[in-house]
Order: sequence, then C-alpha cells, then structure tokens
Amino acid sequence: MQINVQVEKSSAVLRKLTVKVPASEVAIRFNQGLAEVQRTAKIKGFRPGHVPMAVVKQYYGEDVRHQVFHNIIDDSFREAVRKENIRAVGRPKIETPNHKTGTGEHDHTIAEDQDLTYTATVEVLPEIEVKNYKGLSATRLPVEVTDKDITTVVNGLLDAQSELVVAGEGPVKKGDHADLNFAGGLVTDSGIEEKPGMKGSRVIEIGSDTLIPGFEEQVEGMKKGETKTFRIAFPKDYFDKDYASKEAEFTVTVNEIKQKKLPDLNDEFAKTMGYENVADMRKKAEEHLTREKTQESDRKVRSDLLAALIEKNNFDCPESLIRAQTNALAQDAVENLKRQGFSEQMINDALQTEFEGLKKRAETQVRASLLLEAVAKKENLSVTADTREAEYKKMAEQMRVDEAQIRDFYAGNAQRAEDLEYRLKEEVAVRFLMDSAKIK
Repeated sequence: MQINVQVEKSSAVLRKLTVKVPASEVAIRFNQGLAEVQRTAKIKGFRPGHVPMAVVKQYYGEDVRHQVFHNIIDDSFREAVRKENIRAVGRPKIETPNHKTGTGEHDHTIAEDQDLTYTATVEVLPEIEVKNYKGLSATRLPVEVTDKDITTVVNGLLDAQSELVVAGEGPVKKGDHADLNFAGGLVTDSGIEEKPGMKGSRVIEIGSDTLIPGFEEQVEGMKKGETKTFRIAFPKDYFDKDYASKEAEFTVTVNEIKQKKLPDLNDEFAKTMGYENVADMRKKAEEHLTREKTQESDRKVRSDLLAALIEKNNFDCPESLIRAQTNALAQDAVENLKRQGFSEQMINDALQTEFEGLKKRAETQVRASLLLEAVAKKENLSVTADTREAEYKKMAEQMRVDEAQIRDFYAGNAQRAEDLEYRLKEEVAVRFLMDSAKIK
C-alpha cells in the first residue's frame, strides 16, 4: 500500500503518526469492495451477480464505505509502523478530521474521491539503555533438609490415606471431625437477617481454623445430636465487606463425631504408595524437599536481582502493557478463587480489594521483562539448541509425557514457539545476571 507517514515523538513511549492514504488507493479499495458485493448481491428484479454497479452503490454504498474505512485504517497503520520501524504495543487511538475513535461523534466513513488522512497515537516499547546490571547483590536461602522436614512429608502421605471413623457420642474436642448442620444470619436491630451463604452442612476439623474465628470453639464440647445457638463477629478484615465486623448468629447441630485413623507406617504401606520400603520413601521425600528448597532459593535470588535491576534503571513504561499484565494476573486470581468455590460476588469483592496490589505486581513484571530483554540485546545473549532441548526434557518430565510430544506442541504453533523462545531468553539473561552477581 502506498502511503505517506509523518511521526511525532510525544514521549519516550508515545508516538503520533500522521498517515495519508492517496485518493487513488481509496478509490481502488472502494471499487473492489463494491465488486465483491456485486458478485453476491440479491436485489429484486436482478439475477444474483448481474446487479448494475450503480444499483449496488445505491443500495450498499454506505456499508461498503464503512467497511473499507476500517480495512484501510488497519492495513495502512500496519504498513506505517513497519515502514517507520515502530514497535507498537496496544491499540492505537485513531482520529480523522471527522471522527475520533470511541467518541461516536461521526460515522466511520470515506469519500472515495479524496485522500484519507488520519492520526494514530500509539504506545511503543521504550528504548532502554540498561546500566549497572553487573555485580548486583542478592541473598540465597540455605538449602537444608532436616529429619523433621522429611517426617512432615511422610506424615502428609499417611494423612492423605487416612479415613474418618465414628468416635462415639462426644463431647467434641480439638482434632475431632464434626459433621454439622448450621444456619445463620446477621444480627440487626429488627432481628436476625438470614443469609443463604450462612446455611448448610459441613464436616470440619475442630482446631483447623477453617471457619471464621470463634466458630469452632463454640462447637468444641458439644455432643452428638446436640443443638446450640451462639453469636460471633466476622473479622474486621473479612474479604466480603458486607459481612466484615458484623455480628452473626448461628444455630448448629452435631450429627456425628469422627476421628481420623491413619494407616500404620511400615514397608507394606510404603509399597502401596509406590516405594520399595519406608527407607526409600524417606529418601525420595528428602530428594523432593531438596529440589523444592533449591527452587525456592533460586526464586529468592532471582527476585532480589530483578528488584535491584529495576531500582537502578528507571524508564517510562507503556501503560497498555501494565494493563494487559494486570488483567492476566486478575484472570489467574479469578480462576483460582472459582476452584475454591467462591461466589461471583465474593470474587468481585476480592478483586476490588487486591486490584492495586495486582497492578503493582504487573508493573514489576513488565519492567523486569523489558530490562531482561535489554540485557540480552546488549550482551548479545541467545537461546542455544542445548538450552531449548533441556527445557523440552524438563517439561516432558514434569508433565510425564514423551519429549516428542513437547516438540510437536511447539513446532505446530509459531506463536507458542515464539513465546517459549522469549521466556528462555529471559532465563538466559537472568543466568547472566546471576553469574556476575554478588550473592550472599
């Protein structure tokens, strides 16, 4: 496409492009649009495909102008940023003499015998001259696995295979599992306002602090078949603002009292869990904990280095990138809360409370990513075939699939392969920072 482009640098991360598309190009696009419509147009009195162009223009001219306007804007903007080597991010704000995008002031349209001139204001990736990135300070957590740590893992395996058995008439004590029916509401001046979310049946472990503070203490000491009514207050920092600090009244009935019965820890149990014996179970637990603690230690070093890198390199950051990353983090949070059974209202309240924290995390992640890209470029770092193969192997082991499946997954999708390459280049840059860092 033949266009004329002028670029104005509004800020370090903002460019204003004035794009002019000649009338000849507009006319060609408009006539092509009419020709496409003509091939399929159905107008009474004419055979499909044989409607005169003048009639097509009369019936469909405005629709074609509208569509051609969008197509020309999209195509010419892509050509403009390519021609000027602009690394645009986010959607541009398009303005024409008769229209500003998003305002609804005028129709999106063109005059097929006139030049189309518009401005596109768009954010761009900043040009970062990264500095002070060698010799950064970080603290590495010690990787120590104790017998107590190993025993905790083994006890977790026993607990996962435990069963609840009826424990008699009571009274309920800490460690017991109480099968409850409960119904409650908020205390108001006019009485108890019942709430659907405060009614149901549950089996809870007394002393686990699963429910709001004070609830389990009230159940403690009750016997099977006993019903009790009591009042407690929701915490001030309760995530649902409609309940925070408010007093509630609950009526609870104990249906059954159960206790957890653990299997015996012996070689037979170890074999049912896929180990040779108890000694092998403890050995595998130690190896697992060592890997976890090593990864945690590496994450601490990485976090320290990136925080130091950001502190030493201030630059303007595109808001569109921060918004996109904030949305991604928010979506992850929503999916996590849904898996935990939170209602839509509870999720919305939680997001409102946590939004600023999510935005801050998002900005840190975006800044770190841009700085790592700048380090990789300055040091001419690249992803080697060995690095890529090591990542394929690691993913295959984690997902318990054949390496060939991982390779096929990325080979079949260019965008996935590009995303993986970008992530691996970041890791190469992090490793470079680690190699030159001062780590305590």
